Amino acid sequence: MAYQLVYQRTRLIFGPNEEIRDMKTIVNNLAIEYEDIGEGPVVLFLHGWKDDLHTFNELVRVFPAGFRLVRLDFPGFGGSELPKEVWSTGEYAHFVEDFCQKVGVQPEILVGHSFGGRVIIKGVAEGLFTPKKIVLIASAGLAKYKTFHARFFLLAAKVGKIALFFFPRTVQERFRRRLYGMAGSGDYIHIHSGVLKETFLKAIQEDLSVAAKEIHIPTLLIWGERDVTTPIWDGRRLQRLIAHSRLEILKGNGHFVHQERPEEMAALIKTFLLQ
Repeated sequence: MAYQLVYQRTRLIFGPNEEIRDMKTIVNNLAIEYEDIGEGPVVLFLHGWKDDLHTFNELVRVFPAGFRLVRLDFPGFGGSELPKEVWSTGEYAHFVEDFCQKVGVQPEILVGHSFGGRVIIKGVAEGLFTPKKIVLIASAGLAKYKTFHARFFLLAAKVGKIALFFFPRTVQERFRRRLYGMAGSGDYIHIHSGVLKETFLKAIQEDLSVAAKEIHIPTLLIWGERDVTTPIWDGRRLQRLIAHSRLEILKGNGHFVHQERPEEMAALIKTFLLQ
């Protein structure tokens, strides 16, 4: 039996005429939580790894009027159910395609942060998504295993099983945390599920450089100058790879620039959408 909507909860948060609709639906046998606000062309927001749809709360609050804003929790995050097996970036992209079909939306604008950007690059390149414009915020997608930064990170992922095998678990964890911090990949230490851990390691080793070259849709790249998770040179390289793309750098900000500077982000996006 297929269910279009499991529940809907309405919260008035932006004023008497503005409401967010909290919803849950079933997509590919997984319970998925999402939020839906406004009317007009659909903007779909995809969050980063170890995050959820609420990462965009402040950006949605100041987003230009006249759009329908849809946010979802990826499977395994927020209020959405964990996949039963290890996924690839491609499987997350197919999930987003299926989600859009299930809830009956055709996004005209895609906004992705970090891992969400990775999914957008993959989905657009493979023709799963056909937006008119794309906004990538500190996007992942360029394989890290080819860099010293990434090799160091993968060492951190394995060291607990090999080099520290005979040490107490607390010693292993402290050492791994230090390695992750030195590699600029602190998010990884928060992954406790075997499925998500293996999915993450699989994702970061996939290089989407060729996929990025397949994108010919107007694209806005927004980066924080001090981002150490997806460094600014990743943004510059994506700008070279994606035709019709423009890179905006916000000085003094890090990986979660959409939370740190939502008003400025909204202004940049508004200008981009009106072009």
